[in-house]
Parts: sequence; structure tokens; C-alpha cells
Amino acid sequence: MATEIRPASAEDFEAWLPLWQGYLAFYESDLPRERTDLTWSRILDPAFPINCLVAQDGKAIVGFATFVTHPSTWLEVGDCYLEDLFVAPDRRGGGTGRALIDAVADAARQLGCERLYWTTQSGNDRARALYDAIAGPSDIVRYRLDLTRQG
Repeated sequence: MATEIRPASAEDFEAWLPLWQGYLAFYESDLPRERTDLTWSRILDPAFPINCLVAQDGKAIVGFATFVTHPSTWLEVGDCYLEDLFVAPDRRGGGTGRALIDAVADAARQLGCERLYWTTQSGNDRARALYDAIAGPSDIVRYRLDLTRQG
């Protein structure tokens, strides 16, 4: 059976949650359950520009991609940021990640976005091989300032 990429629905939460937790663990991060619940509610709320696609194989959800659309000072319409991408470890290398990125690109085009971008850790070699094949390496360096901390 082929993997289907589709928008996440409220019924997907229980299947999405372990994947989300796996994603956080991969990035050595931990979020309180309240933040996870808030993220999920925003995904489902059409008032927020946060979207989520899931990869479904049979009855199993095997991956997800979360993306955010936003205006841009450089583009007439806007950008799409692929914020989170995760494929179950036993499904990696089979095309699911690429299918999710392709589906996000299609969704972004339908939403009127002119560009899709994403980031990953420099040592995430397996993902970077895929990303380099899709978009090519970037010369952009990303910085992040945690505004919740003083100093």
C-alpha cells in the first residue's frame, strides 16, 4: 500500500503524539505537555497559519511535516517555513520524507507562497543528504536568540 500524504485531523492526535515525542527526543528537547497540546490545537485551528501534513501507510501514521506561512519583506506574497519534519525511524530512506516535503511545497504553492525554506542541525547528515538533493546546500547561517532568558 502506498503512503498517503494528507492534512492532519483531530483524530490523528494519538498517532501523531509518539512521532512528535520522537522528534523532540531527536533534537534533545523536551516540552511540557501543555505546549504540545497548544501546538496541536493551533494545527487544527484555521485562524493560525500553522499546518500539519501526515504520512499515512494503511492505518499507521509514519511521519509528519509542520509548516508555517508568513509575509515576507522580500516577496510579493510570502514564505513558507517547514518547521518540523519527522519520519518514524523504521520508515526512513523509503521516500516518506521527500513525499512530505513535496506535499508541503504543493500546499505552500496553493496558499500563494513563493518560497519554501527549512533548517536542520549541521550534524543531521542523513536528512541533509535528502535536503541537498531537493534544494541544494545553502550559504545562509541561522542565529537564534532565546528571548525568554535575561542577558
